[in-house]
Amino acid sequence: MGDEIKEKVRDLIMQKRVMTLAVSQNNIPWSAPVYFVWRKNAFFFFSNEFSRHIQNSNKKTTAGSIFHDSDQMNDIYGLQMTGTIKRCASPVEYISVVKSYVRKFEFLKKAFGSDILSKNFFQKKFNSFLYGLYPESIFLSDNSKGSDKQIPLDMNQLKNIVN
Repeated sequence: MGDEIKEKVRDLIMQKRVMTLAVSQNNIPWSAPVYFVWRKNAFFFFSNEFSRHIQNSNKKTTAGSIFHDSDQMNDIYGLQMTGTIKRCASPVEYISVVKSYVRKFEFLKKAFGSDILSKNFFQKKFNSFLYGLYPESIFLSDNSKGSDKQIPLDMNQLKNIVN
């Protein structure tokens, strides 16, 4: 994998803030944007357990995308993936992810102080729980590549690029 591809993947995961999730129930599609942070093997986000994208993802494949926006068609690139959404059950992983989340979204700590790092802050304040999208297939879609614009990535490549 070339340096340009690695840099684009790193930019998408480390610098972009919003991931769009797509689910379907009874042939009715639904998409939802969420703030995300990458940790080890998943894209983590907070959401209400009754939101449509959580309810309709139960034990089903979910799609996700993260894109670099541009006014130039050839400069658009992004990650497109499928995977499963799981609620974070490990207290150790929860704290680790929340620390990364707060580092990425500094405005949260400024707005809510150090209480944001407490175990149930997001649940109490926003009625939200921590979930992860665990990719099973992932592609870098890159308009600058012409007809070969979908580049498959494997999880080991992803981990080596960003961890």
